[in-house]
Formats: sequence, C-alpha cells, structure tokens
Amino acid sequence: MMIKNNLLIISLLIMFNFFNGIAYANQVENKPHGWHWYDDQSKQVEENYETVDPLEAMEIENQTIKRALYTARKNPTKENVKQYIQMQNKVTGEAKSFSQVWQSVLLENPELNYAIKHPTNNYARMIEEDELHKKEDAAIHQLAKVSGLFFFYRSTCPYCRAFAPTVKQFAEMYGIKVVPITTDGISLPEFPDSRINQGQAEAFDVKVEPALFVVNPYTKEKITITYGLISFTDLKRRVLDLAMQYSGKDKS
Repeated sequence: MMIKNNLLIISLLIMFNFFNGIAYANQVENKPHGWHWYDDQSKQVEENYETVDPLEAMEIENQTIKRALYTARKNPTKENVKQYIQMQNKVTGEAKSFSQVWQSVLLENPELNYAIKHPTNNYARMIEEDELHKKEDAAIHQLAKVSGLFFFYRSTCPYCRAFAPTVKQFAEMYGIKVVPITTDGISLPEFPDSRINQGQAEAFDVKVEPALFVVNPYTKEKITITYGLISFTDLKRRVLDLAMQYSGKDKS
C-alpha cells in the first residue's frame, strides 16, 4: 500500500513538472523579442510616470535608443532601422511639445526669459553693448571726479612719445585731470606745461618710463595703471576695473 502511494506521489510530481515546463515554454515563446520589448517597457514607464524616478526613466530611454542605433548600424535590416527611426521620431515629437510649452511659459512669465536681458540677435546685441558702454563710461567719469592721472615720461623714450597721445586722448574723453611729469626736464608736445621731476618720481618709486598712476588727492592713495606702453583699449580696461572696484566699495 505504501509503495502504491509513493508511486502515486511520484507520478503527480512528474505531471506537475511537465505541465509547469509547458507553461514556462509558452511564456518564453510569447515574450517579445528583439526591440519589441522597448514598446512594453515604454508603456510601463508612461503608465507609471508619477511613481517612476524621472532620472531612471530618462536613462532607460537613452540606453534603449543607443542600443537601437548600435543594432541598426551593425545589422542594418529594414526592421532594425525602422525601430530606430520610430524611437527618434517619438523623442523629436516630445522635444517639440516641450519647446512649445517652454515658449508658452516664457510668454506668461517674461521675468524668466533670459534672452530679454541678454538678447542674441544682432540688433538687440548692439543695443545691449551700447548700454554697457554707457555704464562703463559713467563709471570712469565718476572716478574722474575724485581722482587724477600722474604720467611720468622721458622725452627721449620712444615708448613715452608713443604713449603720450593715448594718455591725452583718454584724459580728454573722460574729463580726468592729468599731471604730466618729465623726468629729464624736456616736455612732450602733448603736454607742453609738464612739471619737471623734483622728487615725485622717487616718491612714486618710478624706475621705468612711461609710468601711469591713478591718484586720489583726498586719500593720497595711488594705484599703478601701467609701466610701459599699452593701447587705448587696455588703458580703458584697466581704469574701468579700478572704477568698478571703487563703485563696489561705494555700494557696500
């Protein structure tokens, strides 16, 4: 009797494993192959987008598209290429929808539009640059109200002769006073009323000409602008940097 029961149990187990194997085989056979699995995964992500981590979802999508591209390149069958095109079209459509909503949001919230304050078209850029130049000029003019330039030169120095017109032009443009000092007692044409050095160069520790300093007569502060010849643009930039520093101190 016991032997019969054991045989019955063994038979049932064999039948169970057999039918279980059939069910598993059917499941494998019906499971999507190739790139068809992407559709199911995408649908699952779309259906659960509120609960799925968006970074994980984006990573899945990116990896899937890369895998599709690689497969289409390595095995360019019509089906593989078609799968990749479909994925790309889907992404392009989403990007277009995103762009449309983006523009709508900017129209409703213009304070978020970076391009309004930082335009990219040529005409708007010209206006922006013009406004910037006005602010720069105003900062230099403000510095000119409380400071002046000390210009040390030597008449026989070719760099001094070349730099003198630049210093004069800059001073006239921004209304900043220049105190020209000749270290050899001979004045240059741009500054016929130059002072002869009587210890000023030593006080400023001038060892090389030309030398240019910004000096605040009220605080006695002196700041070196340059030793040697520089262009008008560089001169403006260096004085502007100093002016902006003073402007920042005034606001603080």
